[in-house]
Amino acid sequence: MKTLTNEKVMMNLSMAAIWSLILFSFVSLSASALYHILIIIPGLYYLYKGFKGGKVNLTKGNIALILTIVFAIFSIILAPDISRKFKQITKLKYMLIGVLAIYPFKELFQNFARRHVKRLANTFLALLCVVNISGIYALFTQYHPIRMKEASDGLRAAGMYGMAITYGYGIEFIVILSLAIVFLFRKKIPSIANPYLFYISLATSITGFYFAFARGALLALIVSIPFIFIRRSKRVFASLMLIGGLGLSILTVIVFTTNQDGEGNRFLLKAKTKSNMIRLSQYEAAYKGFLEKPVTGWGYRNFEPNAYDIKKRNNIDFAEFYGHAHNNYLEFLASTGIFGFISFCLFAILWLVETYKRNDELSQIMTPVIISFLVSGLFQNTINDGENMFVLMFIYSLCYSIEKGKKIFI
Repeated sequence: MKTLTNEKVMMNLSMAAIWSLILFSFVSLSASALYHILIIIPGLYYLYKGFKGGKVNLTKGNIALILTIVFAIFSIILAPDISRKFKQITKLKYMLIGVLAIYPFKELFQNFARRHVKRLANTFLALLCVVNISGIYALFTQYHPIRMKEASDGLRAAGMYGMAITYGYGIEFIVILSLAIVFLFRKKIPSIANPYLFYISLATSITGFYFAFARGALLALIVSIPFIFIRRSKRVFASLMLIGGLGLSILTVIVFTTNQDGEGNRFLLKAKTKSNMIRLSQYEAAYKGFLEKPVTGWGYRNFEPNAYDIKKRNNIDFAEFYGHAHNNYLEFLASTGIFGFISFCLFAILWLVETYKRNDELSQIMTPVIISFLVSGLFQNTINDGENMFVLMFIYSLCYSIEKGKKIFI
């Protein structure tokens, strides 16, 4: 009886954790932390139970993510200029809980009722509509009706976030996931959500995404759309890849020939606009930083405070701008060294490969999302954005906790 009671408590905590993420993931970063608080206990409980019963089966992708965390911890410990090392290590919680949450979710989803799916989906979609519309409203009126203050970005939609770029890259994951569901399982949408609410949410998400003007996220969306059809129709996949390639070629010609700089549509700014050149300077600084500390790196999430000095030493332009690398891969290269970089790349690639090999409904809708993550990471440091990491690592946990072959749609 005691075991059954414990199981019930753990399942309730796991469900509460999911609800907290549904309620707050695009609404409030601080409130989203409730997800970590609630899932940590059942995560540890089922991990211990799995070890005890010999049922902890880690995939190569899971191991790669764990190694990424380990090398990141070593980089922090060996970084002489990080004084509060434990606090820095706690910033790895997003990735750690991404692995840990797999085990309670496996138990939870074994008897997950369809009514729970619809309640969760409808609540998330309704809140997403509010977030998107309020962000668009704030852009055009310069006043955010929910945050009750001036718009955080006067030129771009930012949803409920303080930074438009974070919102743009985050909402793009939702857009590509929603499009995958529409193109592959349109007739089955009523089995997981109210179809009217689903399409309204999709429309507001696309609109919010457009007005966020996240150029790297747009590129990721264009590249990932063909992968929706990679299993359904190789001809459609190849055709969309060709169309996307032509579209990107035309866009490239436009940005390299236009004189538009800072005015008008941000998607069509000239290639050598200041924001692009600053980003390139961050790429160069990250690479130079890696050459200076190729094995240990500068410490996880510690490239940013060292970027100014790295730029000055190497005569790199825009030294006054010393943010992160604006690139997931270069960020890990500079921050955690060669071993952290390799393990991170393996984690990302194996996540894609292992999800694709499932060859089920989950695989079909998640493969383009992972492609989007891989591509968008070339232009933005999404792996360090707490707002986006809550969503990304929840998706990661789903990919490994839902039983292979399980029907999502009916």
